[in-house]
Amino acid sequence: MTNRDNPRIVVIDDDDSVSEPIRMLMELHGWGAKSYHSCEAFLADFDTDDPPSCMILDLYFPRMSGVELQRSLVEKGITIPTIVLTARPDGSLALSSVEAGALEVITKPVAGDQLIEKIEAALN
Repeated sequence: MTNRDNPRIVVIDDDDSVSEPIRMLMELHGWGAKSYHSCEAFLADFDTDDPPSCMILDLYFPRMSGVELQRSLVEKGITIPTIVLTARPDGSLALSSVEAGALEVITKPVAGDQLIEKIEAALN
C-alpha cells in the first residue's frame, strides 16, 4: 500500500554524495524523504504499519545487500515499489533485484528529472 496523496520516499545508499542530493530533490518536489546509510539502518527504523511509498535502493553494501533487503521485505509480505540505483547495473545483483521485484534498475549518476519520472511511475 502506498500513500499517493503524501508520498514518502526512502533513499538507501551508503554514499552521502548520492543519497543527500536525492533526498533534497525529493523534498523540493514536495515529497517526504529520508535517507539511510545501510539496509540495517532502514530496517531498524521501519514501521510495518506505515511503509514508505517508494524506495530508492543501492545494491552494494558492506553487510546486507539491497537484494537481501528486498527479499527480507517480501518474506514478510511487504511490497514497496523499488527503484534500484547502482553503479554496476550489469552485475548479478542487479538481475537478482529485478527478480526480487524492483521496478527499474538505473545507472548512477542519474538526472534528477529522470529519477522523478521513474518515481512518479512507481507511485502510480
